[in-house]
Amino acid sequence: MERTRCGPDVNETSLAPVLGGQALKDVGPLYATIETGKAGEQSHLRGALLTVSALPGVTAEWLDRELECHSASVALGLVKTTAEDPFWLPGSTVDIDVRPAKDGFLIGVAGYSPTDARQILDRAQAFAKAKATPVSP
Repeated sequence: MERTRCGPDVNETSLAPVLGGQALKDVGPLYATIETGKAGEQSHLRGALLTVSALPGVTAEWLDRELECHSASVALGLVKTTAEDPFWLPGSTVDIDVRPAKDGFLIGVAGYSPTDARQILDRAQAFAKAKATPVSP
């Protein structure tokens, strides 16, 4: 992932508003709905859906690539991060999908198992809580 998503000009300072939480507007669960035949549709937790503000000069495609690069770099130990960073999981990979929204971006972070999905949501909620807590002087 790191070889395919990270270019030679990787610089996480451009991601600072997202990784630092300043651009974060909301966090919620990410569900996938599947057809189950007679029972109809069932929803399964896949991870977290983060809503972030628009950033000057940033496209959904660029943000997707940079967050996937961040995830791979953290997993490889090339970049340090916080324990509540929702864009990666220790010992597992995550699927990141960024879509444009009316006034920003929707970032879906999904796991490949129910356990991973729960960890991603827990981390995203902890990330939002940590970023919303004002720092005491």
